[in-house]
Amino acid sequence: MNVYEDKYLREKVNRIIARQKEGKVVIAAHKDGSGLPTREDLGQELTRAAYPYDYAVGKAGFLKYDSELGAYLFTAKSGEKLPQVLANYQTLSLVEATLDVQDRRINIQCGEACITFTGVQPWKGLYEVLRELNEELERVNAGIVVWKIIPKENNKVRPGERLFSEAVPKLRNGQAMSHATGYAYDSDHNLVYIGLAGYKTSLESLRVTLICGKSLQMTRDDLSDVSLIPTDKYEQAWQAMPEYTNHHVGFVSRLALPGKWEPEDLSAYLLIFRGTPDPGKDLIQLFVERIKEALEVPILDEWSVALWKQARSRKLVQDLTTGGDCILGARIDLQADWKELLSELLAQEEISLTI
Repeated sequence: MNVYEDKYLREKVNRIIARQKEGKVVIAAHKDGSGLPTREDLGQELTRAAYPYDYAVGKAGFLKYDSELGAYLFTAKSGEKLPQVLANYQTLSLVEATLDVQDRRINIQCGEACITFTGVQPWKGLYEVLRELNEELERVNAGIVVWKIIPKENNKVRPGERLFSEAVPKLRNGQAMSHATGYAYDSDHNLVYIGLAGYKTSLESLRVTLICGKSLQMTRDDLSDVSLIPTDKYEQAWQAMPEYTNHHVGFVSRLALPGKWEPEDLSAYLLIFRGTPDPGKDLIQLFVERIKEALEVPILDEWSVALWKQARSRKLVQDLTTGGDCILGARIDLQADWKELLSELLAQEEISLTI
């Protein structure tokens, strides 16, 4: 796994830090990964202000746009109470992070402070890990921005790789229970995929519940139960495990299978499983293939990355909650105006009809 670095982010944050060292309070125009609060975070009414300012922030002060930074500079009014987000304002520090690939752990050293993130999912792609990392650091107001991730192998001798780092999730319906080998569900708790291992009688009970469209409960670690809602149809595959007197079964929603969609479907799903050589890349490729199949819109393969990024930023594609042998998943909104999105990208020259 190669080192990942975002040089654009580094340059942007360095410019911000330089202004902060001059005593300036920099406010982001929008969420941009810079670790700054945005003008909407100020929690007070924004109104247009007279020159030389752009906005008045309630009675607290003013914002003036700085085109070099692509952000606002805040000027406080003397004697006025600052908004809470500014009372806790942090000057930024730009740092690198080390990723322990085997332990799925990220370590950040910033001065005397050491921050550790566990349960990292490097198969998403380090650009995605970096984004999630900075979002969490911003959420806790750490004043730290990571611009570079350095993967390292720890060369520890390990037992066989486990599907789950913690306790194995269990699926139940009130009458039967089996252990999960993998799962995927969306933000509405629609069950896209579930892999199960257990006694055949228990699996058959869960299968009937699933096929009848009744909800199931999944327990994950020490968290509260997650209620899972079946979609309309599932494909299933069974495998006997005679050495354990058990069976292994996988249920995959019709909406996640190529060629199984119907015109009235509102969503389609993408699933990536363990053993995929390049999960992040394959997910994008699968996205393009599904869009071509489900929509009457011509899509060039060369558009895949730009279309994927824009679709995600506009919530037309959203991550699934996954675990076990299912390592990545996404939901595609088939009701979105994809033609309009393509027209915008063509107009902005982010994609081109010329190959």
